[in-house]
Amino acid sequence: MNRYSSTDRIGINHVESFFLQNGWIPRTILQSDVGLDMEVEISEDGMPTGQLLGIQIKTGKSYFNEASEGNIIFRGSTTHLEYWLNHSLPILIILHNDATNQTIWQKITEKTIIRTTKSFKVAIPINNALNVAVLNKLKKLNKYPIYIQRLQRLAIHKQLMLFIKNDEKVIIELQEWVNKSIGRATITIKKLDHNGDELVLSEGGYIFFKGLEDLEVLFPWADFYIDDDFYEESDENDYHATYGEHPPYSFSEYREHLPDVRAIDLNGEVHLYRFEVSLNEIAQSFLVLHDFLEGGQQTKLKLG
Repeated sequence: MNRYSSTDRIGINHVESFFLQNGWIPRTILQSDVGLDMEVEISEDGMPTGQLLGIQIKTGKSYFNEASEGNIIFRGSTTHLEYWLNHSLPILIILHNDATNQTIWQKITEKTIIRTTKSFKVAIPINNALNVAVLNKLKKLNKYPIYIQRLQRLAIHKQLMLFIKNDEKVIIELQEWVNKSIGRATITIKKLDHNGDELVLSEGGYIFFKGLEDLEVLFPWADFYIDDDFYEESDENDYHATYGEHPPYSFSEYREHLPDVRAIDLNGEVHLYRFEVSLNEIAQSFLVLHDFLEGGQQTKLKLG
C-alpha cells in the first residue's frame, strides 16, 4: 500500500524539486518509523557537506486554516513530537498549500513547540517561506563539529546496518544520466526479505553527481558488490549480441572477464548500477557503540 496520498506527493515533490534546483541532496523516505518524509544533505559547489536535515512535510490548504498573529498553527501528536525531538538530526516541519503554492517551515525544538494535554502545537511564521533567501539560514541549523556530522550520517542509516547484521539483503541502485553535463543521478535503497521480495525504503535525486566515488561519501559504512544475480540476464544478452550463435568461449568464461563494477546501459541515456552492500569496519564499530549505549546503559547517543 502506498504510504502517500496524491496530495502528499504534491508537497513532497515540490520540496524535493526546491532542494534539487539549489544543488542540495534530498532523499525521500518511503518507509519510515514515524513522522519523517525526507532527509536533505546540504551541498556546497556540488559537494556533499555532511550537514543533514530531517524533514516532515504536510500538504493541503487545511493545514493553513488556523492562523494567529502572523503565524500558522500546526498541531500534531506527541508520538511524532518525541520522535522528532529525539532524532539525531535537526527536524523541520514544512507546510505546503497546494492551492496557493505557499510553502513555510519551522524547526522543531523544545523552544518552538507548546505542549498541550494530548498533543502539541507549533507556530510557523507566515514569512518563513521556503525560498532561496533562507538557504543560508537553513545551513546554520546543523553546524555541529565534523565528527558529530559523521556520526549523524551513521545514525540515520542505523536501521540499514541492522538489516544487514540480521542477514537481510540491502540493495543500492544507482541510475546515472550519462549525457547530462550537470551530473544527474537517482539513488534507490531497497531491502530484500527472505522470500526475495523487494521493499523500496528510500529514493532520492542527486545533482552534480561525479561518479561512483560519491557513493562512498554518501554511505561511508558500506562495502559495495555487484548484485551478480541481477546482472546475469543483461550479461547474457550482451554475450549473444557480441558473439552471435558461435561464441569463442562459454558464457561463464565470458562473465569471468567482465569488470567487477559495470553498468547496465538503459537506452543509451541512463547507466544502471545495482549493488549489494555489506558492513565495513566503520559500520561494525558504530554498531558496537550502539549496542553498548542501548544495552541498559544510562547514557544515550543523542547527536542533535
